[in-house]
Amino acid sequence: MEGSTNGENSETTSPTETEQPRRIRLRDLQLLSSKPSELIKNGAEVSRILHQCNAQAPDNAPWMDAIVPLSADDSVQFIDVTSGEILIQFALSDVVCCAKGSAEQTNRSLFITHVDKATNPTLPPQDSCNEPVVDSENPPVTTSASADGDASKSSYRMHIVRCRTTYEASRLMSFVSKRLRNRSGKSPNPLSPEHGTIGLRLLLDIREEDKSSEQEWKPVPKEKSEAFKLRAKTEKRLVVGFLQTTGLAQVAIERCLDVSVAYGRYISDSEYTSLGPGLKHFAGDSSSAFLAGTTYSTFVPWPGSDPDFHMFDNVTDESIFFTVSIRLVLSNMDKPTTLQRVCRARVYRPDETFWLVTDRRPVHQDYTIYMSEFVDEDGTLFIGRFTEALKVVPNPPPGTTEQQSQFPLTNMQNSAGLTTDLPLDDEDEYTNEPLMSGHGTVSREVTDDHLISDWGQLISDWHAKVRQNLAENPVPQLPDNKTREEQLLGGTIGPGTSSLGGSLSQRIKRLVGRGIPDALRAEVWQLLAACPSGETALMDAYRILITKPCKHDAVIQRDLARTFPAHSFFRQKVGQEYLFQVSRAYSLYDEEVGYCQGLSFFAAVLLLHMPVEQAFSLLVQVNNHYGLRELFLSDFEGLHLRLHQLKRIVQDQLPDVAKHFEELGLETHMYASQWFLTLFTAKFPLSVVFHIVDLFLTEGMIFILKVALTVLRVARRDLLGLDFEGVLKYLRINLPKRFITTDAGEELITQAVNAKITSSKMIKYAKEWIALRAQEKLSESPVQALERQVAELRGQLEDKAEILTRELFVSRQDLHDTLEEKRHLETEVTQLTVCPSEPSNQAHSMHPEPEPNTVPVMSTKPKQWLANTINSLRSIGSLDLTTGSLSARAASEI
Repeated sequence: MEGSTNGENSETTSPTETEQPRRIRLRDLQLLSSKPSELIKNGAEVSRILHQCNAQAPDNAPWMDAIVPLSADDSVQFIDVTSGEILIQFALSDVVCCAKGSAEQTNRSLFITHVDKATNPTLPPQDSCNEPVVDSENPPVTTSASADGDASKSSYRMHIVRCRTTYEASRLMSFVSKRLRNRSGKSPNPLSPEHGTIGLRLLLDIREEDKSSEQEWKPVPKEKSEAFKLRAKTEKRLVVGFLQTTGLAQVAIERCLDVSVAYGRYISDSEYTSLGPGLKHFAGDSSSAFLAGTTYSTFVPWPGSDPDFHMFDNVTDESIFFTVSIRLVLSNMDKPTTLQRVCRARVYRPDETFWLVTDRRPVHQDYTIYMSEFVDEDGTLFIGRFTEALKVVPNPPPGTTEQQSQFPLTNMQNSAGLTTDLPLDDEDEYTNEPLMSGHGTVSREVTDDHLISDWGQLISDWHAKVRQNLAENPVPQLPDNKTREEQLLGGTIGPGTSSLGGSLSQRIKRLVGRGIPDALRAEVWQLLAACPSGETALMDAYRILITKPCKHDAVIQRDLARTFPAHSFFRQKVGQEYLFQVSRAYSLYDEEVGYCQGLSFFAAVLLLHMPVEQAFSLLVQVNNHYGLRELFLSDFEGLHLRLHQLKRIVQDQLPDVAKHFEELGLETHMYASQWFLTLFTAKFPLSVVFHIVDLFLTEGMIFILKVALTVLRVARRDLLGLDFEGVLKYLRINLPKRFITTDAGEELITQAVNAKITSSKMIKYAKEWIALRAQEKLSESPVQALERQVAELRGQLEDKAEILTRELFVSRQDLHDTLEEKRHLETEVTQLTVCPSEPSNQAHSMHPEPEPNTVPVMSTKPKQWLANTINSLRSIGSLDLTTGSLSARAASEI
């Protein structure tokens, strides 16, 4: 469990940091004694006087404010708080002695002696502290260096004052002492960081209603990770308490302004749900009795009926995050302070029983609060009064470094762009079964007559423009290497609309954005990819390739059942056969890429719209011209580049999600690799998949990054509340289900089209990644380089070993079948050799009966058959040798 903070106005700068005050002021002091005195420098005597005056202080001792200047030439003033009259005034340079009591009865009292140069008629009547009192305390006495020589020549006046707190007495004592030690030097600065620094502890607990026991509200148990164990659909209370743990200044909690809760972490202020200031407040001993270890506490009802908290009523095996935010008013502070605590919880069944004795103590978080002291316009520093909390820092838990526990002190603002909360499927949203690939149906009917008319005219103009371009340029001009490289890095390479002219291209993008009618997709997709439907070269290549043997056949066959199992076409043998042929043909066509399962999903989408030859041709065209092929080459270097681009885009536009993933240790490749390799075709409903392919073929790979950013933005609030396993499970299972409905899918595509991702940003991040890779290689030690090469060779060796193992398995299976045939043939040969004139029933079944008028002599066919059998036996011996050779090779490779 983690803590976070949000100090209000944490970026502001106190005026005390830039200007030194001219004077300090202490409020509500009591004047216990003021009378002429000799210069007393004995600590025991000072202690006796302080103890005696505190014990005999009259009830009507005057209340006053003390003003102490920083300049030695100015005067110290004691001012009556009621009338504003100056009761005592003397020059700061005349002070010769200052001491503070150290016992519990006197630690708020100060003993001040100064040279009495004139009689002050406004002094109150002298008190009668005449009786000697023995006290063992010996406070340190600070005297002026110039007081020793003229102690017998001057008369002095002694003042004993009592401050509100020990802290204020120590501040005044410290300042005066510094002035006495350095009369001629620079004025001491009364501002110091430790004076405005305190430690505050926040304690949090959740209590559930328990009508079966005497204690109506019982604290919920916690796991070792401080995760609350909550029961679903149970009334709860959120209990908060506070305790000051460190600090010179004594700061009390005056009141709680608000307690707010939000699902997730790194939440903006607008996303919290306010639960109110608290139903009942406790202070002092009553607070400690209500919540142990606190001096102030309160509780609020848990928002069980709020729709934003539905996750707390859904039983789950993963932990979820929620953030508690409390706004407090601290004593002597002008502005409220906000504390935040990120908590974990796990939701169980309402009837769950926790048999084991578990920890039910409240969780806590310690904070260090840096406060700015109040300085008015005249430069007067008010001791014990603060303006605001400049910074609130959560203290690191035991075993972690301070850097690891730091949280941003300002709120992460939600990125713009998501204006509609997409609807959820209440029945399927939180089931554990993922949405099967190929789920959903897409109607081929078009009811919009205007849309049909627009597409008909567009396709006609499109074909005319293509024919015109071919007539003018029979050989299309390819971009130069530099341009192609920039298009590849920027994710805009591939679409064939750039050569059609601005007007026609805009018409295409506008209509494609609305979705291509399913009946037209086969033709339009080929036009978008500049792949003519009558591409004979690739079709001829396909027909040749399917006749060749392929080493990936076993793997392809294994993956067939995993590709679009929810679609009826691929549950049938014909659909699987088409997919098998396209996949193996491409693996033979591009041996550098070979077979990758990600390509089979895209191939399946194509097969749902066009014949197998055209699907193969378009698959080759897209892989070669859209930068899809580069994802699979050079140990997936192209994929890592796209993942880096997505990571940087998320950091820019969804900083709270990026921070959350970083804290969880969730790398981009853990959840986004499949998105790029399959072009979002593997898990999402077909209506969304087809529209994504529409726009991918129109815009290029940049649109896949737009979709990736959009789905993270849509799921942002849910993701911020989940732990590592919960995030991965949500992205794999729950996220695709959000777009089952037509409206939700259209909203996703609309937001993806409007996503703010530019090719220039893509190029910038790509070059950044290339530079990082180059730097890694330069800084790589020889040992690391050798280890990397060994890892690459090991991977290649494992691939070869896997292929040989598969070949060995197939050969052994063939050997087993052949041996069975061998035994069968040997049996028949034996029978033919012993009884050649009486062929067995099996022989009769294998050979036709002789014609009625023929002579029953032995036919030559059994002899030919015997010769063929002998040849088969010889081939079996050869197969034995082949199998042995394969076994030896596999063993050596492994």
